Amino acid sequence: MKRTILIVALSMAFVAVSLWLILSGGRSKRATSLKYRLGGMLIGLTALASTACEGGGFMTSCYDPAPPPSNYHRWNNNVANSELRNGDIVVLKYVCEFGEEVTISLISDDNDEDRVLCSEMYNVEHGDNLLSFTINAGDYRGRAKLCVEYVNYEGEEHSTPHSVFVSIVD
Repeated sequence: MKRTILIVALSMAFVAVSLWLILSGGRSKRATSLKYRLGGMLIGLTALASTACEGGGFMTSCYDPAPPPSNYHRWNNNVANSELRNGDIVVLKYVCEFGEEVTISLISDDNDEDRVLCSEMYNVEHGDNLLSFTINAGDYRGRAKLCVEYVNYEGEEHSTPHSVFVSIVD
């Protein structure tokens, strides 16, 4: 509120000084100097007002929507770029902020087409969850994606996939 009043007062002063400068035919050094100072203060204040909300924080602009809640996941045994075999169990630490279902899939990384080698759906609860996923790639050998999908926003039908690459070996 204080910023708004200050911006309005500076704007009125800027207009008054601009009129003074026009009436002097642009010859008043004092009016020119004052106009530049007031203009600089206005630009600075409006920039400050557009980046900070009433709470005084600078993390989010008042014009940006709040970020949606996000689920967090981390593979406990650091499987990214690992060599995995059929029967290996990988554990996912999954922190659920919203939603109820998580799907973990192992997807082949063939050049022509991707195919789901194995997939499992889990019902999760709000908070921390440990999900165990057993690798079952059949006779497939090579690079594959270990993919986690969950509903992005509660009530919407699309999902957000997150994946890491692994190698399936004998």
